[in-house]
Amino acid sequence: MMFDRLHERLLTAGIAPRHARRYITELREHASDLTAEEMAAGCSRIDAETRALARLGNQDELAQALLRRGDFRSWGARAPWAVYGIGAVLSTLATFVVALATIAAIIETHRPAPDAHPVLPHWFGNAVTIISYVQSLVLPLLIGGGFAVMAARQRMPALWPSLALLAVGVLGAGSMWSIQPPATPDSQWSVGIGFVLFPPYMHLDTALGHIVVNLMLTLLPYLSWHAWRKAMGTPVPKGLDHPDHLIET
Repeated sequence: MMFDRLHERLLTAGIAPRHARRYITELREHASDLTAEEMAAGCSRIDAETRALARLGNQDELAQALLRRGDFRSWGARAPWAVYGIGAVLSTLATFVVALATIAAIIETHRPAPDAHPVLPHWFGNAVTIISYVQSLVLPLLIGGGFAVMAARQRMPALWPSLALLAVGVLGAGSMWSIQPPATPDSQWSVGIGFVLFPPYMHLDTALGHIVVNLMLTLLPYLSWHAWRKAMGTPVPKGLDHPDHLIET
């Protein structure tokens, strides 16, 4: 495909994917127009494409035209500590807020009067168990996968995305919920949440299992992709070495 190497160079330099894609599209269209002009002037297709590329500029010139504009860089490239550091922690903390808000909503919908104790259904314990698994396993996987995909699209160096995936996996899957049903007809349900990596380390084996699963499904594939990409190197598009394949009309 045309301009693949330039596109890869822009992404690696921190240009946001949408800006890089739009720029390559504009270059492709401009190159086609220049080729048509040269062919209309009597040049053969090969000569027209060569002249069009010369008029368009070399790869360094085309790249610098966009790279010198700092506002085209992605936030991940500008401030990786904010996106992949603070963003990962806040995203994980948001899963706790969602889980607690869901439980609170169930409780409030089963409160017969504003000042009365809630009359919780028999399935409340199962609901809290499901919510806890979603919060500690499913949501961290989705968040980690989102960070991994974003980092791959932006061609980010592995450090900050890896730290983000590690933080999401440990913080999200390291939580453990406790549910205590009412012991007497007059008592209430008891729901608690804690971080098992802190004393007294209750249910540590279960939480560690969740952490391992999360990291195996997010961090390991991301690092494997990074290692594969580094080993393979950026493929050299045929069109960039052979001008007669650079321009489409």
